[in-house]
Amino acid sequence: MMMAPTPEEAEAYRATPQFNVSLVKLVVMSLCTFGLYELYWCYQQWEAIRRREGENLSPFWRAFFGPLWSFKLFPRLQALTGKHGVPAGWSGGGLALGWLLIHALWRLPDPWWLASLLSFLPLLAVQQSINTLNAVAAPDADRNSSYSGKNVLIILLGSIFLLLVLWGTFLPGPEAEVAPRARKVDV
Repeated sequence: MMMAPTPEEAEAYRATPQFNVSLVKLVVMSLCTFGLYELYWCYQQWEAIRRREGENLSPFWRAFFGPLWSFKLFPRLQALTGKHGVPAGWSGGGLALGWLLIHALWRLPDPWWLASLLSFLPLLAVQQSINTLNAVAAPDADRNSSYSGKNVLIILLGSIFLLLVLWGTFLPGPEAEVAPRARKVDV
């Protein structure tokens, strides 16, 4: 059974909560950046841990290798939410494995590699718990549900690129056109 946080831990969490982002924004940004937003998400989670706990860790490299470091991050977030009275109904190790495997799907042939764009799915359960924790333990924390000008620009450019990728993947190219048959001419 988890012990409740001490008053000092509760105050430290209130001062430096985990990264908040609405689930819709997480999905949209992940899709429009082809998963790069997920690495930003990892960076923000590790950075919050580093600042709150005072640990000597590199959020950049842990985010850069996010699918591998998720085996440390997800169970840690699961324990953190439970300690503050928001028990997670998910397995940190199981979601980390799912995230790693979905990331590996980019190696599949056309069009099956597109399944790797769903790599945000394991993050949704983790983020839902974090959002609930922040609502309880850090109610004044920014909910991060609106889109900044940079977000909108990224969404517009990413959407265009995503549509081009889908078009190139599913529409036949010029080599697929049937050439007219050459007529045999009797001489």
